Parts: sequence; structure tokens; C-alpha cells
Amino acid sequence: MPDDTSPDNAILDFSHTGLLITAHGSPSTSGGRASSRKHAETIRGLNLFADVQTGFLTEKPFVKDVLDAMAVPEVYVVPNLACAGYISTNKLPQALSLTGQVTERITPQGHQRVFLTDPVGTDPHLPQMLATRIDAAIKALDVDPDEAAIMLIGHGSQKSRASFEHTEQIARDLDRKNLGAPLATAYLEEPPYIKDWATLTQATTVVFVPFLISDGYHGANEIPQDIGFDPKNPGFRDRLAQVQSNVMERDGRRLIYLPPIGDAPEVSELILNRVRAAKSEYA
Repeated sequence: MPDDTSPDNAILDFSHTGLLITAHGSPSTSGGRASSRKHAETIRGLNLFADVQTGFLTEKPFVKDVLDAMAVPEVYVVPNLACAGYISTNKLPQALSLTGQVTERITPQGHQRVFLTDPVGTDPHLPQMLATRIDAAIKALDVDPDEAAIMLIGHGSQKSRASFEHTEQIARDLDRKNLGAPLATAYLEEPPYIKDWATLTQATTVVFVPFLISDGYHGANEIPQDIGFDPKNPGFRDRLAQVQSNVMERDGRRLIYLPPIGDAPEVSELILNRVRAAKSEYA
């Protein structure tokens, strides 16, 4: 993460601008809000923006309440999401009453211009971040690539093809990184389902890589349970909270579950990248 004197940040003038990092959130788990708030705190420490806040769609503080309270003439709204799917293109704009990528509005504090950026997960640097995390886990856990498979897990959706298509593109990008083991994809809400992982590969070691931007409900509960982990196990939760891999043996196979990429410190830089891109295109 660059400091506020780095060349990238030196050209940014957001001294009268606000940054609102948004996420879906989950009333049942803290992962989504914890990672978004962590990145907000990192960026706040750079003193680039007049105001840096976080807001959520399904839990407090709600995105609309946070935006309405931001007394700055410009706000960049960054969806801390994996892809430009239903949530970022429909639910979030509706919740914020946005009219497009740029919205002019009148607030109690006066005129305000709101920029909606692309989601964090669409940053072109993300595949390399994932590849680095996978490679590090394979080496640290002494995985034999000849006996292993990598399974990239996307959310998927019955409402939009965006999650599926973006996850498949990330998989193709990872294939070009020469990770050594074959790579497959699986999904939560469309086939091939992650719950059927055992029929999707015959590898004796499977490295599960959730393509999620936080360890919210899906990453901390639903996906691990579908694989065979016990998400209520204190040890599992502790390792996830410490951004460490969980490992178990099942039916003679070694299962390795990597933490979602969204907790990586580098994601703070991806958030800034989304702001830079939006400023270049719309400001």
C-alpha cells in the first residue's frame, strides 16, 4: 500500500471529496463489514480524502444514510464486490437513488456529485493477487501440484450472467499464471455447484479458492459447509479471521480452503484504483 507521498497518490486531489466503500453486508456475520472497514481505515490514514466512510445494503449503517450524511461536494462510491452483477448494477444504484455512473443531486448541505465506480473485483490486478495467494499456500502446505487441483469458487446468479462470466474470465487469467495444478470453477447458485465438488475433480488434494471480496456469510459459512468444513468450529473461525488457510482430510483427500481475497491489504490499493479510473473517465 503506497503512502500519501507516493507518485500514484501525489497526482490525486481529493481534498474536497468523499469516498464511500459499499458492501452487501450480512446481519449474521461480521466478515463483510470488517474487511470494508479495515480498508476504509487504511485509506483514511493516507489523508487523501476529506471523508472516508463505509455503508451496507443489508445492515447498519445503510448506504443511503451514510451518503446523505457526507457533507462534501463530490463522493466516489466504490462497490466492494467481486463483479459488476445484479447487486452493483441494480440493488446498489436503487438504494442510493443514483441515475447513472454520475449523479447530480441536492442535499441539505447543497449540490453534490456522486460517482459510481466499477466494483473492486474487476480490477485487472486481482488475478495476480489471487495467483500469489494460491502459490504461497501450495508452497507453505507442501502441496504436490501433480496430485492437486485448484477450484475457483464464484457466487453465480440466476438473475445475471455477470458473476459466472467474470469468474470464468478470472479462471482463464489464472490458467496463464502457470500455477502447476489444473484449475476448475464451481458456484454457489448455479451449476456446477460447489456442493458437488467431489464429482468435479479426482485430485487427492483440492485447493478451494473463494472468489469473494469478503469473508461474510458465503465465505465464512455457506461455502465451507458445502465443502465439508465445520464453519462453527472455533479453530476454523480463528484461522479464517487471521487470513490463514484451513486444512482437513476427508475420504482420503486433502482439502485446503483459502480465505477470501478481500481481506488482503492490497485490496485498499484496488479501491483507490477504482476511484482513479472513475476520475479519469467521468470527472
